[in-house]
Amino acid sequence: MCGIAGLSLNTPNSDLKSILDAMSRSLVHRGPDADGLIVNDKGSAGLAHRRLSIVDVTDHARQPFVNEDGTLAMVCNGEIYNAPELRERLLANGHTFTSNSDNEVVLHLFEDMGEGACHVLKGMFAFAILDLRSGDVFCARDPLGKKPLYYAETELGVALASEIPALRKVPWVDQSLDPQAIGLYLLRNLRHVPDPWTIYKGVRTLPPGHKMRVSRGHVVQMERFWKPKIKPQDVRPDEVLQTFDAAVKRRTMADVEIGALLSGGVDSTAIVDSLKRQGFENIRTYAFGLDANDAELERARLAAGLLGTRHREVHFDADRQHDLFDDLLRHHGQPIMALPLTHAMMLFDAIHKDGLKVVMSGHGADEVFYGYDGAANLVSFSNFDDAMPKALSRAVARILSPFMTSGSLGQALRVLKRKPGARKAGLYQDEAEQLWGGLFQTRIDPRCIQSWVKPWFTGDDNLSYIDEAAFLGLVQENAHAITIAGDLPAMARSIEVRCPFLDVDLVGAALNIPYAQKVKRTSDFSGGKLILKQALEGRLPQDILYAPKRGFGYFVQEEDVLRGPWKERVDDAFADFDDCGGLFDVLRVRDLKSRFDQNDAGVPASLIAKLYALQRFLHVAGGRA
Repeated sequence: MCGIAGLSLNTPNSDLKSILDAMSRSLVHRGPDADGLIVNDKGSAGLAHRRLSIVDVTDHARQPFVNEDGTLAMVCNGEIYNAPELRERLLANGHTFTSNSDNEVVLHLFEDMGEGACHVLKGMFAFAILDLRSGDVFCARDPLGKKPLYYAETELGVALASEIPALRKVPWVDQSLDPQAIGLYLLRNLRHVPDPWTIYKGVRTLPPGHKMRVSRGHVVQMERFWKPKIKPQDVRPDEVLQTFDAAVKRRTMADVEIGALLSGGVDSTAIVDSLKRQGFENIRTYAFGLDANDAELERARLAAGLLGTRHREVHFDADRQHDLFDDLLRHHGQPIMALPLTHAMMLFDAIHKDGLKVVMSGHGADEVFYGYDGAANLVSFSNFDDAMPKALSRAVARILSPFMTSGSLGQALRVLKRKPGARKAGLYQDEAEQLWGGLFQTRIDPRCIQSWVKPWFTGDDNLSYIDEAAFLGLVQENAHAITIAGDLPAMARSIEVRCPFLDVDLVGAALNIPYAQKVKRTSDFSGGKLILKQALEGRLPQDILYAPKRGFGYFVQEEDVLRGPWKERVDDAFADFDDCGGLFDVLRVRDLKSRFDQNDAGVPASLIAKLYALQRFLHVAGGRA
């Protein structure tokens, strides 16, 4: 687990090495154990690496790795869980290894398979391979986007890095704010700037499951390589359990101790239980809550006692967590607003002080097994939608939707009137027309929403609405709660998070489970993740499996924090609101905040929170060039 950076320029540059070094130094928190740098003979391209030593902790595993004939160099951030079997194949093909690092297999696999190597890797990764002769670079990011990769294409060439602040060390990167990115960030369920945008016009994200080729200082190819086929088919609970255990086992590959986050919910408890069944004892586990009386912590204590772990609790601290919020914004390099990320930072502070480098987490289970509160309603809607002739339902919805624009019925009609694969985009676009017009002085073209959502659906998808919504949530919409949550707060404290529920085999299998096997309607939101719970019935007690659904930090609600311990800071930010170069109508923004202060139900706390995070980012993270 590491931080990576690279430059591929169209002409030699005498400052290349010093810029790469500055980029590397900005990533030291991602890899405090070692660093490395390589530049080609022409002085036109190079790679840098910061290492967090987990597999093969010796100096032999320092990166960049160079192949046998000295023509290719590689830096990789992540873990390749099927490295042992790939290594055996590569050795049989005559390759020579300099280390026992799982990352080194990526370089030799690329020699054998070229870009096809992406299809056989199982793990979390972002890597860059440099042709030392031509200066060309090939990059890829894992299917679910567990590891980040940002890039900037400029007149002088292409820069890439694990974090945006590293790219800001490159003098010629355009760091002007991107209105489209800000507009998207404020919409619906998003709490982050979605791929491929970033807050800066000159910086973009390589989306999950994508590969990119750079030649002569230009991006010449970008293509999605992970396109799962989603065809619902009945699955037995024991098959789910077998795939889950295999995913956990793969993630035990390490030469250091492995701990776990343990909330006492189904996902984290199942992971720790699986670890124990695979021979791990005295596992160190961690939980977060409001205070010692938090019911979530009580549930975690019960799970820890059941599993015999060495358990530690961390409690909410409003001032400390605001400091950590600022820290997160600096590391992320753009606005993000998800209070659980600051909860996680509190946990990772404690984990780091305990000397751990690796922890397991249940991120992703709600997305692939449908555990969120609204899943039962989506099942009812999807059952109705699937039973109706599509041409008829779309025609009726188009007629009625102009007359019923609000409430759940209005939203249902907006969904029904659009084709599969375009329905979530339509909801975002409808909201954008209202929200952007009420906040911005500058018009943002809402077609950017289509360009964000459309690439994730092939055009011939005929998914039920719940499956369509969940897939977009998995790969894009909920990244703040899944992949960013599993990387940003942890790597800020030099810790790697491993997520069995984001295993590519488990995700592939789960996507094909019919939604009726995942969700049943209950009065207390305990009916999600049904087949997963059935699979675990022989392992975990009923009061854990079927307890009411609660999110991480459930008893520390965002609205309470904004109105309570953070209120003075929030008030100050809106009183001195930065209009982002004339984008915002400040008077309208302040009116929105005033209505929120008056408990106007029409102003969601999430929107105020996101606006506050944007202002805080501009203030503390040097958001402007």
